[in-house]
Amino acid sequence: RSKQWYQRRVRVQRLAEDLEYSELLDKAADEEDPHLKMMYLLVFSAIPFACITKRYSKPFNPLLAETYEVLREDKGFACIGEQVSHHPPVTCLHAEHEKWTFWQEYKMDSKFRPTFFKIIPTGSVHFKIRSTGEHFSWKKPTTTIHNIILGQLWNDQEGTITITNHKTGDQGCLNFVPYKTTKHFTKIKGEVTDRDGTTKVQLKGDWTSHYNYRRVGEEAWNEAWKLPAEIAEDKKKYYGFSTFAIQLNEEEEGVAPTDSRNRPDQRWLEHGDVDGAAEEKLRLEEKQRARRKAAKNAEPQWFAMKEDPDTHEQYHMYSGGYWTAKLKQDFSNSPDIF
Repeated sequence: RSKQWYQRRVRVQRLAEDLEYSELLDKAADEEDPHLKMMYLLVFSAIPFACITKRYSKPFNPLLAETYEVLREDKGFACIGEQVSHHPPVTCLHAEHEKWTFWQEYKMDSKFRPTFFKIIPTGSVHFKIRSTGEHFSWKKPTTTIHNIILGQLWNDQEGTITITNHKTGDQGCLNFVPYKTTKHFTKIKGEVTDRDGTTKVQLKGDWTSHYNYRRVGEEAWNEAWKLPAEIAEDKKKYYGFSTFAIQLNEEEEGVAPTDSRNRPDQRWLEHGDVDGAAEEKLRLEEKQRARRKAAKNAEPQWFAMKEDPDTHEQYHMYSGGYWTAKLKQDFSNSPDIF
C-alpha cells in the first residue's frame, strides 16, 4: 500500500481543487432567486467528492509556511493557500473573483481502524457575494476509506452539509448516507428552506455524477450539474485526476519560493523516482524540525487569526499582501523551507 497511499499532490493543492467548478459560484452570485442561489452552493459544496472518486491516495502533508497559488484568467479567480500550523495541521485557502470571495480553513480529526480510515473535517468553508454582501458558511461531511489494508479501496460519505445564509437566515441541507445504512449510499437528497423552515427547493442526485432540483410545487426535475463525460474519461486515464487537477502541479515562473510546485520530493515522485522522493521527503522533514526547534518563521505569512463577525468563530483569514509581493517579485520575507 505504501506507494499507492501517496498522491502527487500536497494538501493545499487539494483544497484548490475544490474550485474546479467555480462556475457554480458564478451562478450563485448572479442568481436573483435566493433559494436557487442556495441550491447552487449545495451542489458546489458536494462536487469535490465526485472529483476525487476512485482516487484514494493521501496528499502530501504540507510543510509549515508552504504556500500554493492558482491564477486562472479563464475562470476569473485568483487563489492563495498556506499551511499556517503544523501541530495541529491547519491549511488555509482564499480565492477572489470579481463577483465573490471564497475561503476555508481546513483541519480535521481522524479515526484509524484495521478495516477503514475516517476523515472528519472540523474547519469551515465560506462564500461571500460582493454585490449583496451575503455570507454563507458550511462544514464538510465525514469521509471513510475502506479496505485500507486488504481488498479493493473504496469510500463513502456520511453526515449533513448545512449551509447558512447569515444575512437572510435561509438554509440548505444535503444528506449523505453511509454504506452501512444502505447499498445505495451514493444517492443523495437535500432541500433549501427559508428562515421559517419552509421548504422551497428540493435536490436529489448521486454524489459521484449528477444533481437535479425542482421548486416545491413543480413536478419536473431540472439538471443542476452533471460530471462532464470528458472529465470522467480523463479520470479513467489519469489515475482519478481530471485535467484541471493535473494542471495544478505544472511548473510556473514567478511563484513564491514556498510554493508547492517547488517541493522537490513531490516533483521527484511525479517523475517516477520513488527512492529519490523518499530521501527528499526525509530531508525536508528534518529541516522543518530544525526550523521549528529554532522557533523561526512561526507566524503565518499571509493569514492571521481573526474573529468572524457573522459566525463568531476564531479562524485564520487572509491578511493580504501576497499578490503585491508577486507583482513586485519580492518574497524576501518568505522562509527557506525546501
